[in-house]
Amino acid sequence: MIVNMPPAALFLERTPTIQFREPSSVWGYLPQLNEWGSIHLVWETERVGGPDHVPHFRAVPICEDERLEVFTGFGLSKKAAKEEAARHMALSGHCVSGHGPLGAALSPY
Repeated sequence: MIVNMPPAALFLERTPTIQFREPSSVWGYLPQLNEWGSIHLVWETERVGGPDHVPHFRAVPICEDERLEVFTGFGLSKKAAKEEAARHMALSGHCVSGHGPLGAALSPY
C-alpha cells in the first residue's frame, strides 16, 4: 500500500469486495454505482462528435477528485455514455464494500 497518498489516488489499487447486480432496463450500472457511492462521484460529460441529429458523448467518472479516464464511456446520449462508464467501473473490481450502502447487500459472501 502506498503511504501518504489520499484514498482517491488508490482507487485502481483496491481489491474487489463488491458485486453489482446484473443490469436491467430500469436498474443499470449507473444507478447502482450512484447508490453505492457514499463516495464523492461526479461525471464529466462532453459532446465529442456526430451530426446534430445524432450527437456522440463521452463521460469520464471522477471519484473523490480522481479523474478515472480508464473507465471512459461513449454513447449517443449523456446518460448512455455515463451508463457505459459506470459499467466499466462496476465491473473493474475496484469498488469495495466499505464505500457505500450497497456493499453488504450485493456481496455474495
